[in-house]
Amino acid sequence: MYKHTSFPDIEELIPHRPPMVMVDRVVTVDGFKTETCFGVRPDCVFVQDGALSEMGMLENLAQTSFIFLNYFFIRPNEVLWDKEKDNLGVISTILELEVQKLPKVGDQLLTCTHTELVFTSDFLKICNIQGRVSVNGETALLASMKMLLQTKDQ
Repeated sequence: MYKHTSFPDIEELIPHRPPMVMVDRVVTVDGFKTETCFGVRPDCVFVQDGALSEMGMLENLAQTSFIFLNYFFIRPNEVLWDKEKDNLGVISTILELEVQKLPKVGDQLLTCTHTELVFTSDFLKICNIQGRVSVNGETALLASMKMLLQTKDQ
């Protein structure tokens, strides 16, 4: 197994750009586990009435898992996603979802995902993701979902 604790800027690890970036900083990638932090800001597209929505937390989980995929599949000097190749990553199925609280503006999320690779080929990756979003040590959301990553060579 491997462990990473030093990371480039988020925009080098995920294809998202503001206002859709839902991760501020990677804490660690250790084996199949990834941890990230995100501060809930009032200008976040998933904030309504001063709280981060369930969809915002799910997007945060998906981006956290995508960071794991970068470290699992890349070779030196490569990235998993490439805007020239028109790659596509989606949450295909939400298997379980338990929302215990909605984080408020100003809260700091700690998101932890465990990713299980179910299928991988040159052009498609299918993963099962178990994730937890917490605020101040309290669980805000637990989820189990399936993600697909399609890579298109040109």
